[in-house]
Amino acid sequence: MSRKRKIDAVEPSGHSCYWASCRQPGDYKAPKPGGAPRDYQWFCEEHIVQFNKSWDFFAGMSEAEIYAFQKDSYLGHNPTWKVNHQASSMHQRMNDAFGKLFGEGAGFESVQVTLPRELRDALAVLDLEHPTDKDSIKSQYRELAKKYHPDRNAGNKLAEEAFKKVTHAYQILMSQYSEAS
Repeated sequence: MSRKRKIDAVEPSGHSCYWASCRQPGDYKAPKPGGAPRDYQWFCEEHIVQFNKSWDFFAGMSEAEIYAFQKDSYLGHNPTWKVNHQASSMHQRMNDAFGKLFGEGAGFESVQVTLPRELRDALAVLDLEHPTDKDSIKSQYRELAKKYHPDRNAGNKLAEEAFKKVTHAYQILMSQYSEAS
């Protein structure tokens, strides 16, 4: 590690000294107490020495905050992850990609898709599973509509209610699949 060498000549900053009643040019910057990063105050050579002797970085911090700062400084205040975090994430992404490409065979983990409750209920009424296609929906609807149609089940209130549910589920699924197309 290289050492900084002391520079004898300081370039003028154009600021005046921040010390009260000092009119000297302020060529040395120092952090403002409680200020934002890169928020500085400027001092002359005489007053920067006094400021540095009295300045306390940890002023206003509790013991717990000081300890937390010291603990974080060990890793340069950078966030850390568990040892295998990145590897397991990459493994999961690879499994997802192969699962989508080749399906659920060959020991790949399946990708779970969360459907809205309305669609899940509609699929359950028509006794279908996700994913499905329009042709499967239509054929299943025709079969159930014939079974529960009011003309075929005259006077049967349960069959009439079942027919309404099947028709409503069919409309929901067909509107969903026509939007996706």
